[in-house]
Amino acid sequence: MNTWHLNEERFLRVLGGMMAVSERLQNFPAKEKPHPQEDLAGDVVLRELDPFVRNGVLHVERVSYAEGRGNLILTYPGTTSQTVAFVGAHLDVVPANPEEWQHPPFTLQIEGDRLYGRGVTDCLGHVAVLTDLFAQLAECRPRLEHSIVAVIIANEELSSVSGIGIGKLVKDGKLAHLKNGPLYWIDSADFGPTIGTGGMATWRLVVEGKVAHSGFPHQGINAAELAFAATQALQSWFYRNYPPHPKEQEYGFLAPSSLKPTRVLVENDTVAKIPAKAVIEGDIRLTPWYSPQEVRDGALAFINTLDIATLPVFGPSRYHLRDSSGTVKLEAVGAPTGSIACDRTSSGYVALTEAIAAVRGEARPFSLTGTLPYVRFLQKHGFDVQITGFGRMDTYHAPNEFAELSHMQDGFRILCHIVEAFG
Repeated sequence: MNTWHLNEERFLRVLGGMMAVSERLQNFPAKEKPHPQEDLAGDVVLRELDPFVRNGVLHVERVSYAEGRGNLILTYPGTTSQTVAFVGAHLDVVPANPEEWQHPPFTLQIEGDRLYGRGVTDCLGHVAVLTDLFAQLAECRPRLEHSIVAVIIANEELSSVSGIGIGKLVKDGKLAHLKNGPLYWIDSADFGPTIGTGGMATWRLVVEGKVAHSGFPHQGINAAELAFAATQALQSWFYRNYPPHPKEQEYGFLAPSSLKPTRVLVENDTVAKIPAKAVIEGDIRLTPWYSPQEVRDGALAFINTLDIATLPVFGPSRYHLRDSSGTVKLEAVGAPTGSIACDRTSSGYVALTEAIAAVRGEARPFSLTGTLPYVRFLQKHGFDVQITGFGRMDTYHAPNEFAELSHMQDGFRILCHIVEAFG
């Protein structure tokens, strides 16, 4: 298998077929938007593999927990109960606004080595690579001890919605046999391997002030100014207590833990008015050696006992007046998500790094404070999870998303090396 190469014609046929329906694969966070119909892309995979299913070489199962939103489990049987699993490539995509793109987002466009379209990197390109891998396994029929399994999932892009994708498959025992070998999460980028991810907690700071004409700032309490000052105080508290951890360098984290505002909402209908209310929302990203629950609890305690008289003010602004005072309250939003560090002593990790080095010349392990909640879920449930991916990190969720065909070719060869390593 180390000499196998991606069947470019089949790969592009499958990817192009999925891209043709990708507008209906968008997973919108808004409830009033239509749900993605992952079966439209799943049907493209099933049509390609159907001849090998009918002749009994491959086993393919579609598992659906919501109408039109099936997960695919592909199996090339081995001679033992041992497995090598490629999991996480998904059939839904994040929304795309065509007005922000220079390329049509919902069709495959090829310019030299670049493949443009929503989902080519995240994650339809990976689905197409896996489809070709299983087609070639069925065509060549190598005798393997390990069963090779791919789990192509629904609803990866909206993990706050449960009961549709990988979580439900695990809870129903559909993937229990995949604990009999390494499990590779195929939804990262830049090869890596990715050996660590961040935990996450989100927060909302609600600030009340007192409205006044902006020409008389001494008569009001500027909720925007108070919100900014309180946010800076919160950041100072965070970075004092959760500085870069010594192990972050060992794991190659691209960034340390962080607490930052990401959205500001100020209630105001004119620029000439001191705002009486401001809301700042943000997140906390944490490397694996800090607990999201502990950090969020600490942040809540810090803000909700904060003496706003200690915050800096500028010019005539005040946070206390004779008849009123500003208020600051921090709220937790949703449940915190933990981080992971992959087991670098496992045979799965060794096989992955050796495969990447064989194909790419060297493996460059790295970690990031992006959050992969499903990966942590799998690790907590006893799977030996390793992470890689062949798209481009800088185009994930971005306008004009693209992947490189040469990277997908390398990714295919890496998968082949992994399969060969376990035999």
